Amino acid sequence: MIKNDVLNKGALYNLFGTGIPLLVGLISIPILLKSLGNQSFGLLTLIWTAIGYFGLFDFGLGRALTQQVASFRSNQNSNISSLIRTGLISVLIPGIAGAIIMYYVSLYYINELLLIDDGSKKDLIRAFSYAALSIPLVTLSSGLRGILEGFEDFARSSFLRGLLGVLNFSTPMILVLIGYNSLFHIVLSLIMSRIFLVILNMYWVLPVIKANPITDKKIFLGNLRDLLKFGLWMTVSNIIGPFMVAADRFIIASILGASLLTYYTVPQDIVLRLLIIPAAISTAWFPRFARLKINSDIDKSKKLASQGYKYIFTILGPLCMFLSIFSEKLLEIWIDIEFAENAGFIAVILLIGVFFNALAHIPLASLQATGKVKTTALLHLVELCLYLPLLFYFVPLTGIKGAAVIWSLRTILDFVFLFIFDYINNNDYPRL
Repeated sequence: MIKNDVLNKGALYNLFGTGIPLLVGLISIPILLKSLGNQSFGLLTLIWTAIGYFGLFDFGLGRALTQQVASFRSNQNSNISSLIRTGLISVLIPGIAGAIIMYYVSLYYINELLLIDDGSKKDLIRAFSYAALSIPLVTLSSGLRGILEGFEDFARSSFLRGLLGVLNFSTPMILVLIGYNSLFHIVLSLIMSRIFLVILNMYWVLPVIKANPITDKKIFLGNLRDLLKFGLWMTVSNIIGPFMVAADRFIIASILGASLLTYYTVPQDIVLRLLIIPAAISTAWFPRFARLKINSDIDKSKKLASQGYKYIFTILGPLCMFLSIFSEKLLEIWIDIEFAENAGFIAVILLIGVFFNALAHIPLASLQATGKVKTTALLHLVELCLYLPLLFYFVPLTGIKGAAVIWSLRTILDFVFLFIFDYINNNDYPRL
């Protein structure tokens, strides 16, 4: 029997952890936009996006840790503390490599591709240089959160996620309110926030690590092999998935300029926040999918997936419909009429894509938790090969509206194929 009370409580914790930052963002974004102006705020969204994207250098090991910890618990494996040590070392090292790569990639993008004045370039290069230092903190946080979620400790993992989101919006807002409008100072505040959260996370995980000290190198290497085997294909998805979410922004900024970017990123950031609902559900469902797989209980896995679809349809369907009808009016109330006229229709298009993106969380979690990470990775690779050429062709012709349409069409395609693959996986059809 599926313990719905535990899963639903976990989903609610996750929803709380991602919902509170949304409320803080609703307050802080108009203040940041007014204080920084369209161009600087657009550049700040690029920094936020880059920090989030380069978190992919955890190489899928955060999710792998969740899956492996859940499996170890199901099998009552006593080597779980060794697994945790292995995982944390594994996510920290590539995080350092990610910081170096982000630094040089950002230098090239700002100097060669971004359409901004020389004065803004100087401040942005400095900001991105320091933002790169946060990448090891991002990957380490991913591993630590994966451990907590593997233990289904969603209260603490959600608290950390929520606190990070709150600090991500509130510290820049506080800085601009007291007169510090430099992107460099904003980035420093983001780094300090992540340092604090890593310390708090380690405080909660250390007792588990110390519980069963193991020094056997064979066990260490065995855990590393299992994590990397799962994480290898997860890395492909972790690179391509966030890239497809972020690529449109960088392409718009390089082709149309940073000022127009704001009319796209603000509504996109807001509608993407609706994904806190399916993310809360799928995050709680993921370790349970993994444990059901270990026990070969396909019927319970199907019921769990159906329950997830039902929740998303019931909650997100009416919400997306309401926001689509009143998007322009709500943007006018929230920011101003000029902004609403430019961004209202963009929000409607993106809401369609977000609804299908929400549904895709369930089959994605099911496939990955049951080890079908190669299937999801190859699907994302095919999508990327279609998505990027379409963006480069249509953005110069149709502007940000074309980018929104292409983004939404991609999410619909993603859901359709994930649903089909998960159906095949759960009905004993030939393996993909």
